[in-house]
Amino acid sequence: MRQSVLNREQQKILELLKEIDIICKKNKIPYFLSPYLTFCAVMKRPFPQNPSAGVVYMKTGDMERFKNIFEEEPELRRTLESMENNSRFPGFFLRYTDKDTLLYRMDEYGKYRYPGISVTILPLQCEYGPKLKYHWNRMREEGWKRIYGKKGTWRNRRELACIWMVRFLSLCGRGWLGKSIFRDLLHQPQENVRTYVIRYFEMNLYFSASVFERTQEIELEGERFSIPEDVEKYLVTAYGKKYRNKSPEKYVPDSMSVCSALIPCEEFMQQSKELKKFAADRKRVVRRRKFGLNYRKYFEQCWDYVKFCGAKCECSAAYRKKQSYIQNLLKNEDYVQLEKTFAEYTRMMNRCLKYEEAFDTDPEIFELYLQYLEKTGRISYMEKVKKYV
Repeated sequence: MRQSVLNREQQKILELLKEIDIICKKNKIPYFLSPYLTFCAVMKRPFPQNPSAGVVYMKTGDMERFKNIFEEEPELRRTLESMENNSRFPGFFLRYTDKDTLLYRMDEYGKYRYPGISVTILPLQCEYGPKLKYHWNRMREEGWKRIYGKKGTWRNRRELACIWMVRFLSLCGRGWLGKSIFRDLLHQPQENVRTYVIRYFEMNLYFSASVFERTQEIELEGERFSIPEDVEKYLVTAYGKKYRNKSPEKYVPDSMSVCSALIPCEEFMQQSKELKKFAADRKRVVRRRKFGLNYRKYFEQCWDYVKFCGAKCECSAAYRKKQSYIQNLLKNEDYVQLEKTFAEYTRMMNRCLKYEEAFDTDPEIFELYLQYLEKTGRISYMEKVKKYV
């Protein structure tokens, strides 16, 4: 295979990937190239230009083993950052970084102790442990991402509860809470797993556990790396059945970031005190603005919900007047006319389900609606509605 000409930053990412590969093979730790790197290798596409494209997947137990091995024999001029050793770290992953490089983003000021070119190691998460313990950990993870990550504002009452729960727990110390959540994530049991999920900022990518049962090697820019043996299913899950038609990467350098494979990140931070001050001031301004906007959005969401509750009452009153008519339609089994009659009710029900609640303002009409769903064979939708009663 003909190798493409790589710039210094691409060469550095490839070098870090190879170092991870050597550590994993030496200690028999399975890992998997990310779908995009796998896609580039399979389809003979050029190596990604994005300096953040270096990503590998590991099961949580294997990720903990990798972390422990690195801590026992740390690489020269390398670091492995996580929520366990950096209280400002932004997410539930490992960051294998070369200190002799630089990848500095203004918007990420203070999040990384060593802002260099790195490879991100993402955990393959699963449902684990007792049900209550699993939901407790998921609520902490979700609340942490909503507050300290880039996942925006809450969308439903569950996410709002997660946010306030994490705010309360953070009173004991953000560093302690981050370590606690991260350690629980790494200690997930891996028995009888059916589905793995990659949760990374806005991304939730689900894979069948069978995809990661066996591995194979593939060549990428002259080096051999590990990927799932069922590579077809791996890429179809990530990009769909038409993944072969995926367009080439369109990487545009960010005007608010600095990337170089020639400058040690520590030297840059020491010599750039004015830039550091500028980034800190900018972050402070953004935080104040965001704080005000969050409260404004919160009150807007509350007002929208009040208006929505008013619409529910109006719809319920309208259907209360049609109760006898609906009962006759059910008695005569006129399901075509029932579907037309319940069209507005179904639309309101769908809106309620987005708030994780059922449209059961009038119990009698609600029971008639459930009968209609059962008679017309919409059992799965009926079960979904009953879940929030």
